[in-house]
Amino acid sequence: MAIELRNVNYIYDPDSTLSYRALEDINLVLEDGVFYALIGHTGSGKSTLIQHMNGLVKPTSGQVLYDGKDIADKSMDLRELRSNVGLVFQYPEHQLFETTVYADVSFGPKNLKLSKEEIDIRVKEALKLAGVDESLWEVSPFELSGGQKRRVAIAGVLAMKPKVLILDEPTAGLDPGGRDEILNVLRNLHDKEGITILLVSHSMEDVAGYADRIIVMNKGRIMYNDVPDEIFAHAEELKEMGLSVPQVTSVLSALKNKGFDISDNITKVDKAADEIIRVLGLENKGERNE
Repeated sequence: MAIELRNVNYIYDPDSTLSYRALEDINLVLEDGVFYALIGHTGSGKSTLIQHMNGLVKPTSGQVLYDGKDIADKSMDLRELRSNVGLVFQYPEHQLFETTVYADVSFGPKNLKLSKEEIDIRVKEALKLAGVDESLWEVSPFELSGGQKRRVAIAGVLAMKPKVLILDEPTAGLDPGGRDEILNVLRNLHDKEGITILLVSHSMEDVAGYADRIIVMNKGRIMYNDVPDEIFAHAEELKEMGLSVPQVTSVLSALKNKGFDISDNITKVDKAADEIIRVLGLENKGERNE
């Protein structure tokens, strides 16, 4: 068990007339090796929640545990915690500052007082994992495209060798190609390296296509925590929270409303195609284009 939140509450400015409860009675376990997505409307508490997970924000009440240990304990090494729980903020490329890509990614490992040899190994490994071509390693990060900068920023966190990688809207502002590149990097990190990932996103297509489980927040509370097909079965409830469902789910729902006996909680295109073919009775007629 990597991260657990027990009865976590957080109130901004608790002693003022502007006090605001951002999190309310949060109970959540992030299991090792799972690809999670976190969704919710603006102001639902998503960013506040993830900042609790590596100690950037401490709960007003409740506990946050990493591998069973309360991170508020005085014996907790926060530097080690933040190496194990990497947090990538929205638009992380704005934090790039070194003269070369290699130097920027090496900044974190240097602060760990590692040997030069270990730093070199970590930086090269992280850059490769993040999909940064070797031809760019000695280039200024400010000469790169938006997607390339984003991958360099992610590599900077990967060089700390986190066991959990939390990303706040990592595809924000990218074109479709750059978005797909980042999401594929995350999928490879999860599948090949076994890293636990928590992806904060507003894109229902992205979370449906990549996440094993989706956590839904509304008004500071966790409303749902389930697999994608089950989450998007609550289409009406999600709409009431200001959220949408994947386009493919909307299409199936429209067919169901037209009288077709079709499952409308499917979130992936290939499964939707199979369901439509089943309903239309084409499975055994060879009419499906391969």
